Amino acid sequence: MSTATTPVRKPLGARVVDVVLALLAHVAVGASWVLVAASVMGSLDVARRMVMNSEFAWDTGRLPQPWMILVGLAAAFVSHVFFTWAMRRAGNGRRAWGARVVAWAGVFLGVALGAYLWTPALQVGAQVGPASGESTPWGILGWAAHHARLVVPALVGAWTALLVLVSRHSPLVVVSRWVWGWWRGRRSRRSSSLASA
Repeated sequence: MSTATTPVRKPLGARVVDVVLALLAHVAVGASWVLVAASVMGSLDVARRMVMNSEFAWDTGRLPQPWMILVGLAAAFVSHVFFTWAMRRAGNGRRAWGARVVAWAGVFLGVALGAYLWTPALQVGAQVGPASGESTPWGILGWAAHHARLVVPALVGAWTALLVLVSRHSPLVVVSRWVWGWWRGRRSRRSSSLASA
C-alpha cells in the first residue's frame, strides 16, 4: 500500500496569477539591473570625457546620476527576493531557473543604453584643451575611451549570449531540456506501444 501523495493541481485562476507574478518578477529584475548598469555607464562617461576631451565636469548628461547606483542595487535586491518568491510559487515550491540570466540581460540593456547615450568626443583623435585652439593627440587611453562605446557593450553582450545559451539558469536552456525530455518520452512510449502490438 503506497502512501505517496500526488501534488494538488491549482485552479486555473491561481495558475494565471502565478504566471503573471513570475513575469512581473522577470521584468523587475531586468529593469533594476538596467538602472544599475546605466548609472555606472553615466559615471564612466565622466572619466571617458576627461580622457578624450581634457575636461572635467561631473555631468552624466542624459544618463542617471551616480547616486542612482545605490537605488538600483536596492531595487535589484528587492526584485531578486520577489523573483525567488514568485518562481517558487509558480513552481509549487521549486524554481525552474534563477534570476542570473535575466539580471545579465538587464545589465546588457543598461550598458548598451549607456554607451549609446555617452557624450561623443569633441574632436576624434585630439584632446581639445580648455583654451581655444589648444589640442594634443590622443594616447592609448584616449583611443580606448573612444572605442569603449562599441567594445564594452560587445563584451557584455557576448557574455550574456553565452549565459542564455548554456547556463542552467537560462529560461531557454530549461525549456529546451523540457521539450527534449518530452519528445524522448513521447518517442519511447510510441516505440514501446508499437513493440507490444
